[in-house]
Amino acid sequence: MATVFTNTGRAQLTSALNGTGLTAPQYVGWGTGSTAAANADTGLQTASGEARVSGTKSRITTTVANDTYQVVATITSAGSQTISEAALFDASTSGNCYVHGVFTGIPLGTGDSIAFTVQVVVA
Repeated sequence: MATVFTNTGRAQLTSALNGTGLTAPQYVGWGTGSTAAANADTGLQTASGEARVSGTKSRITTTVANDTYQVVATITSAGSQTISEAALFDASTSGNCYVHGVFTGIPLGTGDSIAFTVQVVVA
């Protein structure tokens, strides 16, 4: 999956480090866009009708203790569609896009779901 830490995500992270506050990104949304993810992305290319889902946040270890921010969320399809992108946001609607990824489409039927694990590794 081609995934990027967006320019907006980087700016929000440095704001937090500067002490100006940060709303933790924990909302995962999905869509049907297929253009490669880019650092300048500000959202999904083609969002699907399902609402963003609030995921479970945690810090995990990739290389050194707590160097990775992780959000795990499951979204359930309301109808037949092929999902090919996902993104991490700091709000349930609108908000800032931190991470955007595009992948090979996954065909879904009504009631099918995808569990997403989004990780931001600080290296």
